[in-house]
Amino acid sequence: MKGKLTQRHRNIPRPALAITLGIAILVAGSGLAAWAVANSTTIAVASNAPWTDTGIDVTAGDKLHITATGSVDFVDKTAVGPAGAARGWKDTILDLTVSSAGRGALVGRVGNDPAALPFLIGADGTVTVPVSGRLFLGINQSDSTKPTSGKFQVQIERTPAATQVASGAAASSAKYDFHPLFTTLAKQLPARVTDKPEGGNPGDLVNFVLVGTQDQVKDAFKAAGWVVADKTNQQAVLDALLSTLQKNVYVTVPMSILYLFGRPQDFGYENAQAVQVAQERNHFRIWQAPFKGPQSQMLWAGAGTHDIGIERDQRSANAITHKIDPDVDKERDFIGATLQQAGWVQAMSYMDRPNPIKQTFTATGGEIKSDGRVLVIVLKPVAK
Repeated sequence: MKGKLTQRHRNIPRPALAITLGIAILVAGSGLAAWAVANSTTIAVASNAPWTDTGIDVTAGDKLHITATGSVDFVDKTAVGPAGAARGWKDTILDLTVSSAGRGALVGRVGNDPAALPFLIGADGTVTVPVSGRLFLGINQSDSTKPTSGKFQVQIERTPAATQVASGAAASSAKYDFHPLFTTLAKQLPARVTDKPEGGNPGDLVNFVLVGTQDQVKDAFKAAGWVVADKTNQQAVLDALLSTLQKNVYVTVPMSILYLFGRPQDFGYENAQAVQVAQERNHFRIWQAPFKGPQSQMLWAGAGTHDIGIERDQRSANAITHKIDPDVDKERDFIGATLQQAGWVQAMSYMDRPNPIKQTFTATGGEIKSDGRVLVIVLKPVAK
């Protein structure tokens, strides 16, 4: 999410830049009079609030230049500045707001939605806003380790997306005709995954579809805060060791293999905190479809569920498995919301299946409830 003003804009004095962009907008026929290049606001971010409402509503494509001074104190660390404290061994097990950043760092997010992706700002950061909404700022902390005192004085400079039209930075939106795609999916998209390549037990619902290339899929989920799960226990042990040595959290816990189109998932993604990942995580599996969309688009079928604990695996005695939230629609919608928050959704809509499954069980005996719809997400093209 990090970004910078172009060098061309950086070298132009602000009054001249305002005039230049204002002329460009008028020439483009926008009918707008003139634009103030930046809105500047100063606020205090206190240690006793997880998030501080800045009172600023931002628009996708806005540029934010945020600087901060001051310090906060923790029980075991004092005078921590907005850049954050150097990571220690303890930080590898803390569920920090931004797990890869230092404790106490200034962080931000757009909106109060649970899918809103927090991002690091630090003492001096420039951010391109991925989605429209209210800007919130906070201190990188966990529920178990909170600042005891202190605050940051923060200055926010906002350059509206509308002033960037001349450079092509502002994204345009267009209506998307889902009907041909829905017709293809209704005929060829399986309803469920299985626990074996052939003749296995029916499992999770196929509840979302992605339209985009593999690069689009990888870039979109990375931007939205999802990580690729390890595929083997051996890989998991190595990654956990490396993460600990590098004082990073380990969250790429392997997930079981499930099958669609007669083969295991191409990718498994998860979104979890280190202290919770053993029993609780948002996660999904995706498979590249063996058929394409009506315009030869690459399609990916996905099955998403939210692990909320551990329960008995009813397929065999003395076996345990993850317990999922029966309302699988929540995870389906959460996945779409995270991609929207990251600014990667070109269009999104629900497809009604001809024979929707609204109540059933997973391959391990867990309950499933759904409205039976499939969320179809068209990803934005990869920037060149």
